[in-house]
Amino acid sequence: MGTKRIILSAASISVFVGAVFYYMVDVEHSELSKKNDNAVQSLITTNTAKLEQIGAKISDKIDAEMPLPKSGEVNTKERMLIAFERMQMSVGKFNSSAFMKAELQELLKDSNTVDIAKNTLLNLESAKQNFGEEQALARVYSIKLLEELANQGEPYQLYDTTVKLAEVLDQQALDNQEFLKRQDLDLEELVHASINTFEEAQVLDHPETVMTELGYSDEQHDRVRKIYANIFGSVFLRNSSIDESIARVQALFNKQGSSNG
Repeated sequence: MGTKRIILSAASISVFVGAVFYYMVDVEHSELSKKNDNAVQSLITTNTAKLEQIGAKISDKIDAEMPLPKSGEVNTKERMLIAFERMQMSVGKFNSSAFMKAELQELLKDSNTVDIAKNTLLNLESAKQNFGEEQALARVYSIKLLEELANQGEPYQLYDTTVKLAEVLDQQALDNQEFLKRQDLDLEELVHASINTFEEAQVLDHPETVMTELGYSDEQHDRVRKIYANIFGSVFLRNSSIDESIARVQALFNKQGSSNG
């Protein structure tokens, strides 16, 4: 038998060569992508490990300078103050949020901390007795304690404190008293923390329901109602223009006018 000869046209050869070329490029690109992905993953792993090491060093430094007593070694109020001071030491550090969360979760293992935190926010005399010159620090972190409890699925204590502090400030305003120790800022933080426990759609679609849940009333003094208006207005502003947000705030909160302002 004679040998069969395969004759390829120039066009066929060109297509064949092109296919081989693109196959080789595709393979090379795929390998390069894998190498890049591996390099990126390695970099992420390395950087994460370095950040964890830095975080551990910061935590160790705080532990060395101000160790947190074990439960039962000191009374609850003393332990809370030490934890609050430890959290303050972490402010400005990259792992501050994680450190505070862990610290708050440790405090919440003692159910008494919730009652003390609430009392600290609602009764300034009690705050001074329990925490002395650090009562302002205690109020800041008492709010964070209640906020962390809410994040764990138990928002009632946060809402209840918000409602009761609004009542305290409303009575002060009606008595023509200045808000003591900037407790209006405490209420502002409580309303802000409380509103964050709701889905944004709930706040936007049914603000009156949320307002009532958080202690708002049309009968409250203007100075108190404005605190609620400012926080709810900031939520509206994230979804509407400034003019639309102002109009909505006015419709919701300006029902009493300025007769008591």
